[in-house]
Amino acid sequence: MTLSPSILIASLSSFLFLLIVFRLIIRNRTKPATRKHLNLPPGSFGWPLLGESLAFLRASRDGAPERFLRERVAKHGSPQVFKTSLLGERVAVLCGPAGNKFLFGNENKLVAVWWPSSVRKLFGKCLITSIGEEGKGMRKMLLTFLGPDALNRLYISAMDAVTQQHISTHWQGKEEVKVYPTMKLYTFELACRLFMSLEDPKHIEKLAFQFNIFLKGVIEIPLYFPGTRFYSAMRAAAAIRKQLVAIIKQRRVALEQKTVSPSQDLLSHLLASSDDNGRFLTEAEIINNILMLLFAGHDTSSSAITLIMKNLAELPEVYEKVFRGWS
Repeated sequence: MTLSPSILIASLSSFLFLLIVFRLIIRNRTKPATRKHLNLPPGSFGWPLLGESLAFLRASRDGAPERFLRERVAKHGSPQVFKTSLLGERVAVLCGPAGNKFLFGNENKLVAVWWPSSVRKLFGKCLITSIGEEGKGMRKMLLTFLGPDALNRLYISAMDAVTQQHISTHWQGKEEVKVYPTMKLYTFELACRLFMSLEDPKHIEKLAFQFNIFLKGVIEIPLYFPGTRFYSAMRAAAAIRKQLVAIIKQRRVALEQKTVSPSQDLLSHLLASSDDNGRFLTEAEIINNILMLLFAGHDTSSSAITLIMKNLAELPEVYEKVFRGWS
Protein backbone atom coordinates (compact mmCIF):
# COMPACT_ATOMS: atom_id res chain seq x y z
CA MET A 1 0.00 0.00 0.00
CA THR A 2 1.33 3.46 -0.90
CA LEU A 3 0.41 6.80 0.62
CA SER A 4 0.01 9.94 -1.43
CA PRO A 5 2.27 12.86 -0.44
CA SER A 6 -0.74 14.95 0.64
CA ILE A 7 -2.01 12.26 3.02
CA LEU A 8 1.48 11.74 4.43
CA ILE A 9 1.95 15.48 5.05
CA ALA A 10 -1.50 15.74 6.66
CA SER A 11 -0.75 12.78 8.93
CA LEU A 12 2.61 14.18 10.01
CA SER A 13 1.07 17.61 10.63
CA SER A 14 -1.68 16.08 12.77
CA PHE A 15 0.87 14.07 14.75
CA LEU A 16 3.05 17.13 15.37
CA PHE A 17 0.05 19.18 16.43
CA LEU A 18 -1.10 16.53 18.91
CA LEU A 19 2.46 16.23 20.24
CA ILE A 20 2.64 20.00 20.86
CA VAL A 21 -0.77 20.02 22.57
CA PHE A 22 0.17 17.03 24.74
CA ARG A 23 3.43 18.66 25.77
CA LEU A 24 1.73 21.93 26.70
CA ILE A 25 -0.98 20.14 28.69
CA ILE A 26 1.66 18.19 30.64
CA ARG A 27 3.62 21.40 31.27
CA ASN A 28 0.52 23.20 32.54
CA ARG A 29 -0.38 20.30 34.83
CA THR A 30 3.08 20.06 36.33
CA LYS A 31 3.31 23.66 37.55
CA PRO A 32 4.70 24.09 41.06
CA ALA A 33 2.38 22.65 43.69
CA THR A 34 2.61 25.85 45.72
CA ARG A 35 0.04 27.40 43.38
CA LYS A 36 -2.63 25.24 44.97
CA HIS A 37 -2.12 27.04 48.27
CA LEU A 38 -2.20 30.58 46.89
CA ASN A 39 -5.10 32.85 47.80
CA LEU A 40 -6.42 33.16 44.25
CA PRO A 41 -9.56 35.10 43.29
CA PRO A 42 -12.64 33.27 41.97
CA GLY A 43 -12.68 32.33 38.32
CA SER A 44 -11.75 29.59 35.89
CA PHE A 45 -8.65 28.78 33.86
CA GLY A 46 -10.85 27.22 31.18
CA TRP A 47 -9.61 24.56 28.80
CA PRO A 48 -6.05 23.19 28.93
CA LEU A 49 -3.79 25.23 26.66
CA LEU A 50 -6.63 27.37 25.26
CA GLY A 51 -7.88 28.68 28.59
CA GLU A 52 -10.65 31.20 27.91
CA SER A 53 -8.82 32.78 24.98
CA LEU A 54 -11.43 31.87 22.37
CA ALA A 55 -14.22 33.63 24.28
CA PHE A 56 -11.99 36.67 24.80
CA LEU A 57 -10.97 36.85 21.13
CA ARG A 58 -14.55 36.30 19.97
CA ALA A 59 -15.80 39.20 22.11
CA SER A 60 -12.94 41.41 20.91
CA ARG A 61 -13.61 40.68 17.24
CA ASP A 62 -17.30 41.45 17.78
CA GLY A 63 -16.23 44.88 19.01
CA ALA A 64 -17.44 44.16 22.55
CA PRO A 65 -14.44 43.11 24.70
CA GLU A 66 -16.34 44.30 27.78
CA ARG A 67 -18.76 41.40 27.23
CA PHE A 68 -16.04 38.96 28.26
CA LEU A 69 -15.55 40.86 31.53
CA ARG A 70 -19.23 41.30 32.37
CA GLU A 71 -20.04 37.64 31.77
CA ARG A 72 -17.32 36.51 34.17
CA VAL A 73 -18.07 39.11 36.80
CA ALA A 74 -21.68 37.89 36.81
CA LYS A 75 -20.72 34.20 36.66
CA HIS A 76 -18.21 34.29 39.52
CA GLY A 77 -19.96 36.96 41.60
CA SER A 78 -16.76 38.96 41.93
CA PRO A 79 -17.06 42.59 40.74
CA GLN A 80 -13.47 43.50 41.67
CA VAL A 81 -11.23 40.70 40.35
CA PHE A 82 -11.36 37.27 38.73
CA LYS A 83 -8.81 34.77 37.47
CA THR A 84 -8.67 33.39 33.96
CA SER A 85 -6.24 32.10 31.33
CA LEU A 86 -5.62 34.19 28.21
CA LEU A 87 -3.24 33.62 25.32
CA GLY A 88 -1.41 30.84 27.16
CA GLU A 89 -0.95 32.81 30.41
CA ARG A 90 -2.76 32.56 33.75
CA VAL A 91 -3.85 36.05 34.76
CA ALA A 92 -5.92 38.03 37.25
CA VAL A 93 -8.28 40.61 35.75
CA LEU A 94 -8.94 43.70 37.90
CA CYS A 95 -12.28 45.41 37.28
CA GLY A 96 -13.77 48.78 38.08
CA PRO A 97 -12.33 52.03 39.45
CA ALA A 98 -10.62 50.37 42.42
CA GLY A 99 -8.73 47.97 40.15
CA ASN A 100 -7.61 50.76 37.83
CA LYS A 101 -6.52 52.90 40.77
CA PHE A 102 -4.48 50.02 42.18
CA LEU A 103 -2.72 49.35 38.86
CA PHE A 104 -1.93 52.93 37.91
CA GLY A 105 -0.94 53.87 41.44
CA ASN A 106 1.52 51.01 41.83
CA GLU A 107 3.30 50.81 38.48
CA ASN A 108 6.91 49.70 38.98
CA LYS A 109 6.12 49.23 42.69
CA LEU A 110 3.75 46.30 43.14
CA VAL A 111 3.07 45.74 39.44
CA ALA A 112 5.02 46.11 36.20
CA VAL A 113 4.01 46.35 32.55
CA TRP A 114 3.52 42.88 31.11
CA TRP A 115 2.79 41.68 27.59
CA PRO A 116 1.47 38.27 26.45
CA SER A 117 4.07 35.84 25.14
CA SER A 118 2.74 36.33 21.59
CA VAL A 119 3.75 40.02 21.77
CA ARG A 120 7.15 39.27 23.33
CA LYS A 121 7.96 36.66 20.69
CA LEU A 122 6.84 38.81 17.77
CA PHE A 123 8.52 42.06 18.82
CA GLY A 124 11.60 40.72 20.56
CA LYS A 125 13.73 43.00 22.72
CA CYS A 126 12.38 46.54 22.34
CA LEU A 127 10.97 49.43 24.36
CA ILE A 128 7.68 47.79 25.34
CA THR A 129 9.29 44.48 26.35
CA SER A 130 12.23 45.98 28.28
CA ILE A 131 12.03 47.04 31.91
CA GLY A 132 14.29 48.71 34.47
CA GLU A 133 17.39 50.65 33.45
CA GLU A 134 17.47 49.01 30.03
CA GLY A 135 13.95 50.23 29.28
CA LYS A 136 14.77 53.73 30.55
CA GLY A 137 17.79 53.94 28.24
CA MET A 138 15.74 52.95 25.19
CA ARG A 139 12.98 55.39 26.13
CA LYS A 140 15.44 58.26 26.43
CA MET A 141 16.94 57.54 23.00
CA LEU A 142 13.53 57.30 21.34
CA LEU A 143 12.01 60.39 22.98
CA THR A 144 14.49 62.62 21.15
CA PHE A 145 12.57 61.84 17.98
CA LEU A 146 9.14 61.17 19.46
CA GLY A 147 8.67 64.03 21.94
CA PRO A 148 6.48 67.13 21.33
CA ASP A 149 9.49 69.27 20.38
CA ALA A 150 10.30 66.93 17.51
CA LEU A 151 6.88 67.48 15.90
CA ASN A 152 7.57 71.02 14.68
CA ARG A 153 11.30 70.54 14.30
CA LEU A 154 11.27 67.37 12.22
CA TYR A 155 7.88 66.15 11.12
CA ILE A 156 5.43 68.86 10.04
CA SER A 157 6.82 69.43 6.54
CA ALA A 158 7.18 65.70 5.84
CA MET A 159 3.66 65.01 7.14
CA ASP A 160 2.26 67.72 4.88
CA ALA A 161 4.04 66.31 1.82
CA VAL A 162 2.91 62.72 2.51
CA THR A 163 -0.68 63.86 3.17
CA GLN A 164 -0.92 65.85 -0.07
CA GLN A 165 0.53 62.96 -2.07
CA HIS A 166 -1.85 60.48 -0.41
CA ILE A 167 -4.92 62.62 -1.15
CA SER A 168 -3.82 63.08 -4.76
CA THR A 169 -3.29 59.34 -5.25
CA HIS A 170 -6.10 57.73 -3.25
CA TRP A 171 -8.87 60.35 -2.95
CA GLN A 172 -9.01 62.82 -5.84
CA GLY A 173 -11.21 61.69 -8.72
CA LYS A 174 -12.62 58.70 -6.83
CA GLU A 175 -16.38 58.15 -6.73
CA GLU A 176 -16.11 56.14 -3.51
CA VAL A 177 -13.36 55.71 -0.92
CA LYS A 178 -13.29 53.13 1.87
CA VAL A 179 -11.95 55.35 4.61
CA TYR A 180 -10.59 52.94 7.21
CA PRO A 181 -8.46 50.75 4.88
CA THR A 182 -7.22 53.90 3.15
CA MET A 183 -6.33 55.51 6.48
CA LYS A 184 -4.41 52.38 7.49
CA LEU A 185 -2.32 52.72 4.33
CA TYR A 186 -1.88 56.46 4.97
CA THR A 187 -0.61 56.04 8.54
CA PHE A 188 1.75 53.28 7.41
CA GLU A 189 3.11 55.44 4.57
CA LEU A 190 3.57 58.29 7.02
CA ALA A 191 5.39 56.12 9.57
CA CYS A 192 7.73 54.73 6.90
CA ARG A 193 8.55 58.26 5.76
CA LEU A 194 9.07 59.72 9.25
CA PHE A 195 10.97 56.81 10.80
CA MET A 196 13.03 55.61 7.82
CA SER A 197 12.68 58.25 5.05
CA LEU A 198 11.18 55.49 2.92
CA GLU A 199 9.37 56.94 -0.12
CA ASP A 200 9.28 54.20 -2.78
CA PRO A 201 5.56 53.23 -3.12
CA LYS A 202 6.37 49.67 -4.20
CA HIS A 203 8.69 49.14 -1.25
CA ILE A 204 6.09 50.54 1.16
CA GLU A 205 3.37 48.38 -0.42
CA LYS A 206 5.52 45.28 0.01
CA LEU A 207 6.15 46.12 3.66
CA ALA A 208 2.47 46.93 4.25
CA PHE A 209 1.38 43.54 2.87
CA GLN A 210 3.57 41.67 5.36
CA PHE A 211 2.70 44.11 8.14
CA ASN A 212 -1.05 43.44 7.83
CA ILE A 213 -0.38 39.70 8.20
CA PHE A 214 1.81 40.46 11.20
CA LEU A 215 -0.94 42.54 12.87
CA LYS A 216 -3.44 39.67 12.81
CA GLY A 217 -1.22 37.50 15.01
CA VAL A 218 -0.17 39.97 17.70
CA ILE A 219 -3.02 39.19 20.10
CA GLU A 220 -3.40 35.49 19.43
CA ILE A 221 -2.76 32.17 21.13
CA PRO A 222 1.02 31.69 20.59
CA LEU A 223 0.85 28.40 18.71
CA TYR A 224 3.72 28.27 16.22
CA PHE A 225 2.06 25.80 13.89
CA PRO A 226 1.21 26.08 10.16
CA GLY A 227 -2.29 27.43 9.69
CA THR A 228 -2.42 29.52 12.87
CA ARG A 229 -2.42 33.31 12.78
CA PHE A 230 0.54 33.40 15.13
CA TYR A 231 2.59 31.22 12.77
CA SER A 232 1.74 33.49 9.83
CA ALA A 233 2.59 36.56 11.93
CA MET A 234 5.98 35.15 12.90
CA ARG A 235 6.81 34.45 9.26
CA ALA A 236 5.63 37.94 8.27
CA ALA A 237 7.76 39.46 11.04
CA ALA A 238 10.79 37.57 9.70
CA ALA A 239 10.10 38.91 6.18
CA ILE A 240 9.76 42.48 7.51
CA ARG A 241 13.00 42.15 9.50
CA LYS A 242 14.79 40.94 6.37
CA GLN A 243 13.71 44.08 4.51
CA LEU A 244 14.70 46.30 7.44
CA VAL A 245 18.16 44.69 7.55
CA ALA A 246 18.67 45.74 3.93
CA ILE A 247 17.48 49.29 4.69
CA ILE A 248 19.84 49.53 7.68
CA LYS A 249 22.77 48.27 5.61
CA GLN A 250 22.20 51.01 3.04
CA ARG A 251 21.79 53.64 5.75
CA ARG A 252 25.06 52.66 7.48
CA VAL A 253 26.90 53.20 4.21
CA ALA A 254 25.19 56.57 3.71
CA LEU A 255 26.12 57.66 7.24
CA GLU A 256 29.75 56.63 6.72
CA GLN A 257 29.87 58.55 3.45
CA LYS A 258 28.07 61.48 5.13
CA THR A 259 25.42 61.66 2.43
CA VAL A 260 22.71 61.69 5.11
CA SER A 261 22.51 63.44 8.46
CA PRO A 262 22.47 61.52 11.79
CA SER A 263 19.38 63.58 12.64
CA GLN A 264 17.60 62.88 9.35
CA ASP A 265 15.11 60.45 10.87
CA LEU A 266 14.65 57.94 13.66
CA LEU A 267 16.67 55.23 11.91
CA SER A 268 19.74 57.45 11.50
CA HIS A 269 19.39 58.66 15.08
CA LEU A 270 19.30 55.11 16.48
CA LEU A 271 22.29 54.05 14.37
CA ALA A 272 24.41 57.06 15.36
CA SER A 273 23.46 57.55 19.02
CA SER A 274 24.50 55.76 22.20
CA ASP A 275 23.07 55.75 25.71
CA ASP A 276 24.64 57.39 28.78
CA ASN A 277 27.03 54.44 29.13
CA GLY A 278 28.22 54.67 25.54
CA ARG A 279 26.32 51.55 24.43
CA PHE A 280 24.81 51.52 20.96
CA LEU A 281 21.67 49.58 20.18
CA THR A 282 22.25 46.34 18.32
CA GLU A 283 20.87 45.95 14.83
CA ALA A 284 18.19 43.58 16.17
CA GLU A 285 17.14 46.12 18.83
CA ILE A 286 16.87 48.88 16.23
CA ILE A 287 14.74 46.67 13.99
CA ASN A 288 12.53 45.58 16.89
CA ASN A 289 11.93 49.17 18.00
CA ILE A 290 11.05 50.34 14.49
CA LEU A 291 8.64 47.40 14.16
CA MET A 292 7.14 48.32 17.54
CA LEU A 293 6.66 51.96 16.50
CA LEU A 294 5.05 50.97 13.20
CA PHE A 295 2.61 48.88 15.23
CA ALA A 296 2.01 51.52 17.92
CA GLY A 297 0.92 54.21 15.47
CA HIS A 298 -1.07 52.05 13.08
CA ASP A 299 -4.53 50.87 14.15
CA THR A 300 -5.03 53.51 16.85
CA SER A 301 -4.22 56.45 14.56
CA SER A 302 -6.21 54.97 11.67
CA SER A 303 -9.26 54.47 13.88
CA ALA A 304 -9.03 57.98 15.34
CA ILE A 305 -8.74 59.65 11.91
CA THR A 306 -11.61 57.54 10.53
CA LEU A 307 -13.92 58.46 13.43
CA ILE A 308 -13.02 62.15 13.11
CA MET A 309 -13.92 62.08 9.41
CA LYS A 310 -17.16 60.22 10.15
CA ASN A 311 -18.23 62.75 12.76
CA LEU A 312 -17.32 65.72 10.57
CA ALA A 313 -19.34 64.24 7.69
CA GLU A 314 -22.37 63.60 9.93
CA LEU A 315 -22.18 66.98 11.70
CA PRO A 316 -21.90 69.69 9.01
CA GLU A 317 -22.17 72.50 11.57
CA VAL A 318 -19.07 71.17 13.34
CA TYR A 319 -17.31 70.75 9.99
CA GLU A 320 -18.00 74.41 9.14
CA LYS A 321 -16.58 75.59 12.46
CA VAL A 322 -13.46 73.46 12.01
CA PHE A 323 -13.06 74.64 8.42
CA ARG A 324 -13.41 78.31 9.38
CA GLY A 325 -10.95 77.84 12.22
CA TRP A 326 -8.46 76.18 9.86
CA SER A 327 -8.88 78.92 7.26
